Amino acid sequence: MFVANSLDGGICKISDWSEQLATLTRTAWTGKDGKCYFPYLPLTTKEHWEQSVLKQWESNEMVSWVLVSGHGRILAHVAVVKRHGYHELGRFVAYPDSPKNAVTSLCYEAMSYVSVIGDPVLVETTQAHTASQFICEKIGLRFAGIGFLSVVDDISWDIIYYDNLDVEDFVPQEGILGDPLRKPVVRLPEHKDRLEIVRGILSCEQGGDIPPSKFHVLPHRLEVVRLIVS
Repeated sequence: MFVANSLDGGICKISDWSEQLATLTRTAWTGKDGKCYFPYLPLTTKEHWEQSVLKQWESNEMVSWVLVSGHGRILAHVAVVKRHGYHELGRFVAYPDSPKNAVTSLCYEAMSYVSVIGDPVLVETTQAHTASQFICEKIGLRFAGIGFLSVVDDISWDIIYYDNLDVEDFVPQEGILGDPLRKPVVRLPEHKDRLEIVRGILSCEQGGDIPPSKFHVLPHRLEVVRLIVS
């Protein structure tokens, strides 16, 4: 088992790398009904990896790390994407039979890379489960509140923010949902209906469904999120 990355072209040396990454992403975001609910569907196609992502790798606009079995099977993936003034850490995917802490170990690799550059790091985890939130806290990131991503095919995708700023965790404030990278996420009138729904589906269960039916948060974050949405 070994780690490969896009910086030295190691990922592209893996057999069927594009098909493997598309299948891994698609599998990780497929619900019990057999449908893929990933909000960024292009990443579930090999063509997107071969064309758009490969160009991002070549320019270091996106950098990826993968865990590979001894038989050449890609088991997990993590990436950082360069944004304006910061790097976004995400695209966490792994097979259920991947080794424990597979994604976490790749996140450490990614954070080491960004630390050399010196950019701030932002993570947008979804409400579908607590696994990504757990990883963020394990690698020492700061809880930065919540927000709303978008509605895709009538499915609402909400966000739990994390960043690597060396300041205290977000404290609930009137009219503010979060402060990722110290930028306030203002509660808008159009958030009212969704906030009412979230109040009724808050959960600290570890597991979750795809598509999400609850707003999952870590147990020690439940009360602060309850204050935010209230």
